[in-house]
Amino acid sequence: MNTETFWGEVEKIAAEYSIARHPLVKLVNEGKASHDHLRRFAVEHYEMTVRDSGPYIAQGFINMSRLDVEGAALMAENFFEEAMGGYTHTAGHAMLLREFWELGLGLPGAELERSQASPAARAVNAYFWLLMSQKVKYSGVLGILEGGFSDACAKMLSGLETHYGLKPQALRFFSGHIEADREHAKTGRKLVDRLLVDDRDRQEFLVEARCMAELYWRGWDAMMQ
Repeated sequence: MNTETFWGEVEKIAAEYSIARHPLVKLVNEGKASHDHLRRFAVEHYEMTVRDSGPYIAQGFINMSRLDVEGAALMAENFFEEAMGGYTHTAGHAMLLREFWELGLGLPGAELERSQASPAARAVNAYFWLLMSQKVKYSGVLGILEGGFSDACAKMLSGLETHYGLKPQALRFFSGHIEADREHAKTGRKLVDRLLVDDRDRQEFLVEARCMAELYWRGWDAMMQ
């Protein structure tokens, strides 16, 4: 599989499972999502990629440092943003989601931390851990998919501002991810270019990408149940 064919397959997966196309994103953009939809979004997303993103990426950095020093440096940049909001000059992403929960939805923060997510969301979290701990060579999968979340956040931000009357401080989770996840998508591509050196690696990456994409989509489906 040559480079052009490989990236064509990657883009197909990214487009097919772009979360910007998910029905919940459309509901929020059009002002048709209920308060419970928004609550479930926070609960499921907190479980899938927010609560453990800092620790998992830190673990990925350690594993990547044994494999590729430059790749580890790229992961360190992602950790800086996820844990502290360093790139967007905001706050850690768990704190930003809590802002939306408290200021936007009017719910106590402790309730988010004690929330019980769906099996689908827990599967995403487990696969996130698997990539960072056992398959860090293919961790660029996460960055590739984050481009779709950047687009989703742009649509959701527009809807939340227009139809729900939420103030900017309550929406920093969405505004911050528009910018941050575009950068993470670029990081994912850089990791792929650095680490996948033969056809087997590329084939395996495509399998991992589709698996993660399908699990993530199902996690969003759970927000509407």
